[in-house]
Amino acid sequence: MKVVFHIHDESMWPTCLANVKNFLEMSQSEKEVKVEVVANGPAVKGYLDSVVCQKIEHLSQTGCVTFSSCQKAMANQGIKASDFLTKIKIVPSGVFRLVELQQQHFSYIKV
Repeated sequence: MKVVFHIHDESMWPTCLANVKNFLEMSQSEKEVKVEVVANGPAVKGYLDSVVCQKIEHLSQTGCVTFSSCQKAMANQGIKASDFLTKIKIVPSGVFRLVELQQQHFSYIKV
């Protein structure tokens, strides 16, 4: 199973991370599980939040969850890649990344 969680609203981080955790729990019997969280717009600021970062560290340890941030949104908000955990993948465009993943048969979930 492959799924992409799209987060645009910074206030939705707790819901997003809870959804990822729930998905991982329910997909334990699946052969292949890949999850990517793509943040764009105001949600990229969530990657600066210490509570969010703690949960990202934990979820990243599963080996099947990755986190991406839209470089355009970062630039618009004055955020540099060096401000984030090294685990955060910087993508040129969050919207473009969402399309790429859907073309790779990732199911799309808007948070």
